[in-house]
Amino acid sequence: MKISTYKDKLYAILSIVFLIILWKGLSIFIGWEIILPTPEVTLKKLIEIMKSESFFIAVYNTVMRSLIGFFIALFLAAVIGTLAGIFKPMYYLFSPLMNIIKATPTIAIILLALIWLGSEGTPILVGFLIIFPILYSNIVEGIHNVDSDLIVMATMYKVKRWRIIKELYFPSILSYLMAGASTALGLNLKVVIAAEVLSQSAVSIGEGMQFEKIALNTAGVFSWTIVAIIISSLFDYSLKGLHKKMEKWK
Repeated sequence: MKISTYKDKLYAILSIVFLIILWKGLSIFIGWEIILPTPEVTLKKLIEIMKSESFFIAVYNTVMRSLIGFFIALFLAAVIGTLAGIFKPMYYLFSPLMNIIKATPTIAIILLALIWLGSEGTPILVGFLIIFPILYSNIVEGIHNVDSDLIVMATMYKVKRWRIIKELYFPSILSYLMAGASTALGLNLKVVIAAEVLSQSAVSIGEGMQFEKIALNTAGVFSWTIVAIIISSLFDYSLKGLHKKMEKWK
């Protein structure tokens, strides 16, 4: 197991090194910093951004918007998804709403959110509406995936309700939910940043990207992108750690 882990880490490091070398080669070939800056220039700009007074405030604001939208979506998806998974009428009741949310263009959601909530609340609402159907669908699928024969057998033998939930429903829901949450967290962060760019949310990663774009500073846009990638990776790492702890508890 340890050898496999070391190999995975080695492959990840080699992949990153390869990408940096490829990036360097392409930037030299193109020869235009405004099109593709070199890794050294981007790193220098990244350090400059991180030293600025507003950097941690911008990261905090974006992360908080992302997490607020995520946890609201998670809570509502857990409640509504559980009801829809258990009761067929509820499933059919919410199906049109889910289809409408999925089909609505993101830019339309952003524009409507700007009218309703202004620049500060827009990223939260947009992120929520994008990831809610994902979490909802995964919870419903997790419930539907439980073997109905096992449920019937447990009922026949008068197994207590809490044991049925804990030993049959919970493991299935958890597996599907964690898979959906992993996708939703990363997607939510990207959508929140995009909404921040368009809504010009004050002191945020999106605002930082917009400022660098206006200044035609491609290295600055790359630097903020690297920051977003690091945050997304930390989200994913934290979620995997939580999943392992919950598996042990289960």
